Amino acid sequence: MTTGITRKMIRDRLKKFEISINDFDKNAIIEFKESLKSLYDSRQKGKRVYKIWDIVITAFIAILANQNTWEEIHDFVEIKYDFFRQFLKMTGGVASAKTYERVFAIIRPQEFEDICVLFCKNITKLFKSKRDILSIDGKTDNGSKRNENELREAIKSLNILNIYSNNYQMCLASEMIDDKTNEITTIPTILNRVNAKGAIVTWDALNTQKENVKAVIDAKADYVVALKANHPSFLSDLELYFDDDKLDMIKAGCLKSAYTISTEKANSNVITYEYFQTEDINWFLDSSSWPSLHSFGLVRKTIEHNGKKTIEKRYYISSLFNDIASFSKAIRNHWNVENKLHWQLDYTFASDKNTTLNKNALFNLQITKKLALSIIKNAQDVYHCSLSSIRNLLAINFEKEILRLFNIVTH
Repeated sequence: MTTGITRKMIRDRLKKFEISINDFDKNAIIEFKESLKSLYDSRQKGKRVYKIWDIVITAFIAILANQNTWEEIHDFVEIKYDFFRQFLKMTGGVASAKTYERVFAIIRPQEFEDICVLFCKNITKLFKSKRDILSIDGKTDNGSKRNENELREAIKSLNILNIYSNNYQMCLASEMIDDKTNEITTIPTILNRVNAKGAIVTWDALNTQKENVKAVIDAKADYVVALKANHPSFLSDLELYFDDDKLDMIKAGCLKSAYTISTEKANSNVITYEYFQTEDINWFLDSSSWPSLHSFGLVRKTIEHNGKKTIEKRYYISSLFNDIASFSKAIRNHWNVENKLHWQLDYTFASDKNTTLNKNALFNLQITKKLALSIIKNAQDVYHCSLSSIRNLLAINFEKEILRLFNIVTH
């Protein structure tokens, strides 16, 4: 038990959302189906036995119910065929696992993702007014990799660049990339796909490039981004600048600066985070070549364990003027893209174990899993359990639980 909530309280709360199929509001699914009709379909019209929207919606609902592979999706839909027939025509019956994969392979990811993101925002009635933090990071699906052998050349893993909204707690856009280094050139493209105006954009040090910083400013957003050894001279200058005397001066409020501190316990460790931010940047001769560079920052992390201290330092550049609350929040929240998106896709949705070789099919399957993740995440407070447990409940008692889930997220 946590936060004083008992199992009986959870059961009573869940019972309030229990509905029958007759009370189920099918409008959201119908609207999703109608929007999917706009997807490009390269199949010959006379040979389209299975509707593209039937394929997508049944796969999406099967994924909600803890099915992760094409075979699992097919088997689940076949078993639950009568349920799906209550709101889908299911022309042609149930598609084979190979057909699911082939149809997902012809869908254009950007079109599909835009539809999924809009559906999620509409069905969950998401509206956030506070300043968003958009975290950009790449994810690799290792199961799609193949080593070279006598019959084929080596096949690289699927690499996806994601932009994650901390307000909506969902991926707003993603782009397929060849490898990790291509994140750098893809950032302007992915930023153009979302409304970043007013947001704070974050990424890891690899992507801290002038062109990417310019893309953020062109989008009328701000940036708080890490700096590491990929800019050795710049990093060396910051390391020299933020010496102990300067840090003491910043803590004292000198040097047009701001400072905050927080402490947390993790197992037997006491971890202290100190955030330093300063507008004292005129000494840096190359400052004008970095668009809207207004402040430098440092995070000093002190780990205390059994009387011993370990200190780590990370350096940042930012378009923010002194705003230590926003600066520190952007740094803390950046890792949500890894912890709340990438880790959940691998752990809860087994994405890293999928061995599909067709990258487009695998990409679109990942988009569907991101949609399912967002839907379940929006119901987690009511279920009061892990996302994996919610998926298990949906699999065990599907007909009852899927109606409850949609009732929760739409209210």
